[in-house]
Amino acid sequence: MIAWLFQKIFIAIIPDGGALDVRVVALKQKKLLYKKSHRFEGESAHREMSAYLQQFIDESPYHYIAVLNPDTNQGTVLGCSVDEAGESLSGVKSVCRKGKWLLYTSERELESLKKTYTTVGLDFVFSPFSVIEHFFEDKIGTGFALYALAQKDAFSIAFFDEGKLEYSHHYLMHQHEEREGEEGSAGGFSVGTEEVEAVEKGISLDDIESLDDLDIIDALDDLSDIEDLDALEDIMEFSEDEPTQEEKRFVAPQANEIKLDMDRFNDDYARFEFIQKTLSHFYTTEECNNRFVETVYIADAYGSGTELKRYLEEELFLNVLIRRIDLGDEVISLSISEEEGR
Repeated sequence: MIAWLFQKIFIAIIPDGGALDVRVVALKQKKLLYKKSHRFEGESAHREMSAYLQQFIDESPYHYIAVLNPDTNQGTVLGCSVDEAGESLSGVKSVCRKGKWLLYTSERELESLKKTYTTVGLDFVFSPFSVIEHFFEDKIGTGFALYALAQKDAFSIAFFDEGKLEYSHHYLMHQHEEREGEEGSAGGFSVGTEEVEAVEKGISLDDIESLDDLDIIDALDDLSDIEDLDALEDIMEFSEDEPTQEEKRFVAPQANEIKLDMDRFNDDYARFEFIQKTLSHFYTTEECNNRFVETVYIADAYGSGTELKRYLEEELFLNVLIRRIDLGDEVISLSISEEEGR
């Protein structure tokens, strides 16, 4: 009963592309007192995050800290026995869900994760597949379909049938880029070698036998006729080739937006390939049981998905539903459910 006298602090930590997104929610008697968010980046992210969280930890003895598992070696298995899954799952920690399927993660990576957050401590480590199950709770019990969670650095795919997770795969984004870059491609798209060679060629002073051969020298000689350098400044100010300060401020964000759009475009294509690969493999397994996916549900935490939806609909003839997901809120919700079930 004494717990009702204190507020409960729920903290969610979401690793995101080298940064840490933190969500803090305070509840008292199930009423929201406040919700705060903060993002930490750079080499000092963990240290700054620990100092930031300490103020909330000190507010109440009832605080719960959860992290979304970034482990590369995690997944699911049908049934709730590691022994039945085979020797490939040795050295893992596992949790049985609903007596039907098993969540597992590398024991070594889990210990490393606990050590990383030893300053603040961890109460819960949630799998991306638990997030999928919780987020699509209204859908997974309605039949057979493919579900996915799109993060910046990961893409998790799961097949649910009547609420039971039967098959899954966890992919890392960008893990193949270094190899593909060596082959002259990125994100599934070729890079023109002629443009690269033109940029790299440049001008070498070793190729110039005499400076007199350069037309630029003649142009420089003409400058001797200009007695007032202020006139030159006036010319530069009104030159069509020299952008004004307003133009520079306008061009810069355009370039950033173009890069962001290209990154999302390439990531969407990579996720399409992951789904295509997973479907091809699933159809060769015993779990398939002559079933074929018609509908795909995607929880999008990255803010893209337009091209991915088009690829899946036009290339694989799938019905696609994409929902925007706030991972901080979702992990908080999972934490509250776990705390109430204790």
